[in-house]
Amino acid sequence: MTHQQRVLFGKPVVASGEFVWQLPGGWVELGESPEQTANREVAEETGLELNELRFVGLTNNKFSDQDQSISIYFEGECSNPEQTHNREPGRCEQWIWMQWQELQNNLYLPLQLLKDTDYQPFLGDQCGVHVSF
Repeated sequence: MTHQQRVLFGKPVVASGEFVWQLPGGWVELGESPEQTANREVAEETGLELNELRFVGLTNNKFSDQDQSISIYFEGECSNPEQTHNREPGRCEQWIWMQWQELQNNLYLPLQLLKDTDYQPFLGDQCGVHVSF
């Protein structure tokens, strides 16, 4: 989710006190398209609405020999960033608008894999599809 050259990052609640930055997201529900999932998850977690989603990439996230997932990434401008609410305080400590380049450390594996590609938000049609496998 983007607004005025910034990206919305979440700081999840973790028992150990250590955290990793993440993007809004979640699991596809039966019958949903990936775009519908992105819109629903963003609204559920932040209370925000996205405009004109654009697919930008995917990552193959191998957490362990028994735990693996694929993340699908969309870029969508948010028209109401001042209405950002933490709608899942038991799961996320806060949502913060930051520059993409600001975040270098403590990244959730899928976000780290996306940053390891040459993906840069805000390039519009100049930007290709970015894949990490």
